[in-house]
Amino acid sequence: MTGANGPFGRLVAEHLLTLVPAEGVAVSVRDAAGAEALRERGVDVREADFGRPESLAGAFAGAETVFVNGTYAGAAPDVRGPQLRAAVAAARAAGARRIVVTSWQDCDRNPVPTLTDFADTEAAVRAQPLPWTLVRVGYGLATTLARDVVAARRDGVLTAPAGDARAAVGATPDQAEAAARILAADGAHDGARYDLTGPDTVGWAELAELAGPGIEYRPESEADFRARWVAKGFPEAAADQLLALYTGFRAGWAGTVTGDLAALLGRAPTPAREAVRQAVDAWAWG
Repeated sequence: MTGANGPFGRLVAEHLLTLVPAEGVAVSVRDAAGAEALRERGVDVREADFGRPESLAGAFAGAETVFVNGTYAGAAPDVRGPQLRAAVAAARAAGARRIVVTSWQDCDRNPVPTLTDFADTEAAVRAQPLPWTLVRVGYGLATTLARDVVAARRDGVLTAPAGDARAAVGATPDQAEAAARILAADGAHDGARYDLTGPDTVGWAELAELAGPGIEYRPESEADFRARWVAKGFPEAAADQLLALYTGFRAGWAGTVTGDLAALLGRAPTPAREAVRQAVDAWAWG
């Protein structure tokens, strides 16, 4: 599996080690020292980097299943997309019998410019001649909503151009466990695509409640939102990216609940509101 030093990848690795013996697990990381704790538990730690595609052959050598973890959301789509597709090709070339690849929630209707690569990556995965599984984790969605909660605690009011939108937020620990279960179940999920949403949705009025007593949600126009954030020193391009998120939310993007996460976990997933609360608790506001 790739990206085992990242927040999502490390969670997947921890869950996977409860399901399969450590000697059957290999991880690729950019910095092997950061995965020393995994090595001490018997995991085969290998150094590789999506930015150095020539390093992937050695990382994937001998693997029957390769987990291509694309949850590094900060990368530009014209960088991340080709990197993920190259990793998929490298897994096939290395002789993998199966690939499991992360994608983004509801990416068929994605309105966000920074996430446009995932649909093309999914198409490339489906075109592979070996068994594949697509896992849409929507990594970062809970943190996106948590940002509004944290800002509301600072400002005393939650203002956002979200209208009456609702988002089907999945909890990252649940999604990581589900991914690990897919990896451990050889063949059971071939040709499947899973949208790992929460079991319900959360709206911005509820986010205001998470922010604290007496804090209200006040919807605002896109123009007011953009002007307010730019006045704070936020780059105009970044403000426009945030606006694209809210436009999508209002149109129903990322708001459809599926039963995929519950089915993979064999239990009820964490509610959407609680998933955001967990992200708020993990937030470091600089």
